[in-house]
Parts: sequence; structure tokens; C-alpha cells
Amino acid sequence: MPRAPRQAPFSVQVAGVVPLSRTAAFSVAVEELREALGRLGLEFVPGAKGTVTERGTRVGEVKAWTARERVRLAWHPAPWMSDEVTEVELRFEDVPGGTKVTLEHRGGASVFGEGAEAAGWLFGGAFAPFLRSLAPAALGDWVTDRAARRPSGPRAREIYSDPEFHRPNFALLLEVLDLGPKDRLLEVGCGGGALLREALQSGCRATAVDHSPEMVRLARQNNRAAVAEGRLEVIEAEASRLPVPEDTFTSAVCTGVFGFLPHPLETLREVHRAVVTGGRFALFTGTRALVGTPACPEPMAARFRFYEDAELEELARSAGFRDAAVRRPDLTRYAVALGLPEEVVAVFRGHADGGQLLVGHKARL
Repeated sequence: MPRAPRQAPFSVQVAGVVPLSRTAAFSVAVEELREALGRLGLEFVPGAKGTVTERGTRVGEVKAWTARERVRLAWHPAPWMSDEVTEVELRFEDVPGGTKVTLEHRGGASVFGEGAEAAGWLFGGAFAPFLRSLAPAALGDWVTDRAARRPSGPRAREIYSDPEFHRPNFALLLEVLDLGPKDRLLEVGCGGGALLREALQSGCRATAVDHSPEMVRLARQNNRAAVAEGRLEVIEAEASRLPVPEDTFTSAVCTGVFGFLPHPLETLREVHRAVVTGGRFALFTGTRALVGTPACPEPMAARFRFYEDAELEELARSAGFRDAAVRRPDLTRYAVALGLPEEVVAVFRGHADGGQLLVGHKARL
């Protein structure tokens, strides 16, 4: 009687070539995995004694850590099968044009099931999400989050340390707020802290909020002197749930992010709660006139909500800013005065109605 063929060990392998040196690829891989796994509910602590945990349960332990070459982990995919330990390995090798990075998972046949069940997990649990990540909706969301909605990565850190296309509206907002040493400023969606850096030159104190962990770290780094002096606090939080006391801030500001906020009215109500009676609020957001320009490219533009002037005013009034009013300022003179490159100035010169400025005050009841 013929012997049944021996079943091969169950394994899954994903590989790609990145245009980076092995040193750079290893560094980026560790940073990006830590951030991305964190967003998915997994805490990755890198290093030779590193771990991966999910909701307090240990999922993986680093068993080998060789910089620029490989990371190997013992993996525990199923706590209901405590004896089942699989292996995850991340490998790096030089290839023409960059570095080949391979992620391989070995073992776990009894977890996934034999035959068709293992294939079902492979195709439905691994391949389908991978292909979805490359489809227009998910890929557009990733690009938008990475660049603007929840910025992350080295390019975002470079841009948001000094965002050229935002500097004219920074100048306008600071002119409107007219901050001084007695003011306390709240910024919602602070990015890398570039507006904060200019606002703090007035001598004011400030609290800033952003939901991107990388932007929070960057804003603190770019304003480390003010943080050390106790004049600035930067908090990771959602705009619609501001972890700040009520009736505290003399001024509040929001620029460049309002069209990405999923709960705009709740956010404005939170800002209204936080400012003192008579406190000033200034918000700047882009209009459809900028779609397709470097200030509002696709796929971000398709995921940004644009408001009519009356709609924006009604939102602010519903939140309690009774005198809220919108105007469309021409930012060209600010761009010129700041000495920005001509290609940047040209965007503002050609789109004079490209932005909306909302200004309001917290009135007495």
C-alpha cells in the first residue's frame, strides 16, 4: 500500500525589496512596525529582549536580534492552545538596488487546521487583507493618513516641522489672535508644532493636542525649550474629546485639519468648553479651489470635507460661538512677506479664495 505523502510544515512568507541600505531598512522596519502594530492594538518593544503583547497578553518574545540581518521571535498565536508556539522571522539581505526584506511565519498547522482550513486562513485571513491594502480605497486611506490625516514617517516629520504651504495662514491666524504674555493658547491638531513655535514667541503659554503619536513627539521636540520651561504641554488625544479643563484658555486655534475631523460639531463644542468667556477662536481650513494643487493633492482631497461659508458658521454657532463669521482672505501678501519660494507663492496668487477663516468668541450666557 503506497505511503501517504509527508505533509510540509505550514509556513507563510512575505517579501519585498525596498530602495534602502540594510542599515536604513532595518531601522525603518523596527520603527514602522512598532508604530503600525501599536495602532492595531499590539505593543512591540524592540531589542534583544523585546516582546510583543496584545491587551496585556504576551504574544511574542525576541529570541534572536542581529541588527541589519534578522529578528526572530517565538510566537504564541492561540492562548487557548498554550503549548502551540510558532516562529516569526524578519530577514534583511542586500540585493541590487536596495534590501530584500522577508517576513516568514513558520508552524501552527494545528492552530489553523489541516488541509482546506489552513488554506482558508491563508487566502481569507492573509492574502485577502493584503490585496485589499493595495486596492484604491485602502491605499488612498493609507496615503492620506500617512501624509495628512494622521501624519507619520520621515517625510511627514520633515514637512510638518516647517510646512511651507501652511506658513501664510499661520501668519494670518497669529495676526487675528494677537497673543501676548498673559494669554493661554489651545491648539487643536498641532502637527509638528510649527505654529506653536511662532505663537510661543509672544510669551504666551500653550496646550496642544494631536492624535498622531509621531506629531506629538515632534511638536515636543521642536518646542523642547518651552516644554522644559513649563510653558507648553502637548497631549495625544482626539479633537472631539479634549483632555483639558473648561474655561481655561484665552485663545484657541485650529488650522489645516478641520476637514479631516470625523466629529466636527463635537470638536467645536469641546473648544467652546475649554475657552474662557470672551475667549477668541480662530480656525483656518482650505476650500475646493485648492484641489489638485500641491496644497491639496489627491488622494487627500477626496477624503477632505469642504464646507460652505454658511455651513461652517452654523456649526460654530451651534457649538456656542454666537458671533462666528467666515471670510476668505487672500494669503498672497503673507506668502510674499515670508519670502517663500515663487512656486509656493504662485499657488496662493492663483487661488485667492483658497481658504476660509472662521473667527468667533465665547459669549456670556
